[in-house]
Amino acid sequence: MILKSSISAFISALLLSGAAAAASATADNSSNKAADTSSETAAASTSTSTAEESSSEPTTEPTTLKKYHITFLDFDNKPLKVLEVEEGDPIDYTEVDMKPLHKHIDEFTEQDFCAWDIKPDFADQDYTIHALSKTAKIIFNKAPEKYRYFSTKGNVSLKGLEASIHMTVQTPKKDNNGKFITEESTVDISTSCIAQPATLKEAFANGDSAKITVYPRGDQKALCTFNIVCHRDLGDVNDDGSINSTDASQVLATYAKMAATKGFAPDEKLLKHSDVNMDGKLDARDASHILKYYAVASTAAEAIDWEYFFDYDKILGSK
Repeated sequence: MILKSSISAFISALLLSGAAAAASATADNSSNKAADTSSETAAASTSTSTAEESSSEPTTEPTTLKKYHITFLDFDNKPLKVLEVEEGDPIDYTEVDMKPLHKHIDEFTEQDFCAWDIKPDFADQDYTIHALSKTAKIIFNKAPEKYRYFSTKGNVSLKGLEASIHMTVQTPKKDNNGKFITEESTVDISTSCIAQPATLKEAFANGDSAKITVYPRGDQKALCTFNIVCHRDLGDVNDDGSINSTDASQVLATYAKMAATKGFAPDEKLLKHSDVNMDGKLDARDASHILKYYAVASTAAEAIDWEYFFDYDKILGSK
């Protein structure tokens, strides 16, 4: 009995020892498998990370930007220039030749560029841009009223001249018919015009008549021409450069001598200077007019001439 018990105990011990060894081997195998699995997972993770990193690198292929066409039209909607501009780039307006827009429509009408109807800074679409015009027309209505002078002192007068510039400017706004709306204005240039010759001395350098040409200031196109005449030094009988009582006295003395001396006739120059009322003769009335002129001119704030006293157009019958 004792022997059987011992044998049974021995066998049990062996079985237990074998089970423990088997369990240990199984654990070692599981640990190895786990390590292998972890290594494989790490390798796979590394491979995936490398692939992701590889796929996230920027592409080296060139990017093509979109291009837009900017078309510039003249006043008649004809093409001036077509620019091809990449998207986002600035539009260079200096590339457009503006010289063809400056036109002389006729002798007194000039047209030029005013503005663009739109002016985008950058190319973000196709654009059609129209040139807007400004048109200036010089209008002449009336010639200067003074054409008769009595000395060669001073300047040619343009008093009475009527001239203006009519401006027509297109705006970006359009009417119901699609035409650009215009704004109009008129500027009087009468007082800014110039005469050629400008001085009476120059005008009458070669005689007692002259042709005067009027120009708008800064322009070479003649606005009008008119004739002037000079009744040189009328009333200055003694030819001393002034009209006063001495001239009146000389007229009276000459008139008295003409009345007392048969056949006496004053020289042509004296007669011409003495006949201030232009009735064709020298008499006491001319002396009286000279005294009147002297009295008024000596107190006047501005220079006056004989037309202040006489309507020579009526006296002479015509200009």
